[in-house]
Amino acid sequence: MRKYNRHWERGFSYPYPKKRFLFAELVKNLDTRFIVQIVGLRRTGKTVLMFQLINYLKILYFTFDEEIINISELLDEFRLVSNFGEEKIYVFLDEIRKLKGFETQIKVIYDLYPNIKFFISGSASLFIRKYSRESLAGRVISFYLPPLNFKEYLYFVEKDYILENLKAYYTDIRNEFEKFMRSQLIETINLDPDLRKEYYKSIVKKITYEDIPSLFPVDYPDLLYKIVKIICDRPGMLVDYTGLANDLGVSNKTISTYLNYLTDSFLLRKIYNFSGNLLTSEKKLKKFYPISPSFSWALGENISHGSLVENTVLSVNNFKYFWRDAYKREVDFVYVDGKPLPIEVKYKEQIDKRDLKGIIAFSKKFKVKSAKVLAITTESVEVESNDLKIDIEPLYLWV
Repeated sequence: MRKYNRHWERGFSYPYPKKRFLFAELVKNLDTRFIVQIVGLRRTGKTVLMFQLINYLKILYFTFDEEIINISELLDEFRLVSNFGEEKIYVFLDEIRKLKGFETQIKVIYDLYPNIKFFISGSASLFIRKYSRESLAGRVISFYLPPLNFKEYLYFVEKDYILENLKAYYTDIRNEFEKFMRSQLIETINLDPDLRKEYYKSIVKKITYEDIPSLFPVDYPDLLYKIVKIICDRPGMLVDYTGLANDLGVSNKTISTYLNYLTDSFLLRKIYNFSGNLLTSEKKLKKFYPISPSFSWALGENISHGSLVENTVLSVNNFKYFWRDAYKREVDFVYVDGKPLPIEVKYKEQIDKRDLKGIIAFSKKFKVKSAKVLAITTESVEVESNDLKIDIEPLYLWV
């Protein structure tokens, strides 16, 4: 017990002073009844978040990485060294997937002991989400820890001050943004490019060859990896399931199933072609992106810089739609909150009429009066085209 709970030692605290922005949200939920589930891509910092919360509290931490023990037995051991009674107890269980039947054990303790608050996490978030959804429904609240956004990245490299004055630090911001797109996981920030690429490839291999096949019937792990590589080479590609299935020599159903696995495991993002009827949108062609531009950079062989930037914007925004019509007029993203808002990403300083064609076509079709263009600019500018108001805004503030 003491091996895994060094925070019991007088004066000890875990050496992670810099916190992800999600930390504040987790603190707000310390006193709720819900089991807190932290999910996300491998290596985004879920375990470190647990240690930082431990510094904030006095609790029990255990990882199933090295040994397996029944949760009831674990609590009995804790009772011997802590003498806890009815006071609030915080229990952090890391790599919970390695404990068979963890969801049933937690459910029983949750129902019997209202004073025990569970935090659960692990590298295979797909596994945890699958079983917690099935057995812990109504008892668990899930928090997603994404790759770094640009402000977090700057905070970790101690340059977050440069966002306060885009004009004064214009060159620095552009330079750091280029590094950020290739270093969206904390541990890669100071690695040289070759090592960084190998790091991202190793994560993809771990998920495609180990995590997903351990949960689902996968006949072709190589195919999972190949699909990721194809999408890393063309982030935002329109996926025709039949065409891709023919190219790879498998069935449509296999392609559809494998893409769902890769999306559920946080490796890929899927967005839909927007229409006035959102149910219809889901039946149209879909676009797929890697969860982070860093994977596109590491695994893609012919990726364009514009695609990398577009991938970056999606990685830190919850956009669910793009738009493309029969004439191949496109809008990169459509944000829906009441009226749809078309958003175009242009990694350039000067925006001309050709850059606005898709947005103008979209606005006429769906009768919207506002649109945004994210560009390399230091201040927002408003332009008008007929009845359409287009805000050209600094890209860096959207990531």
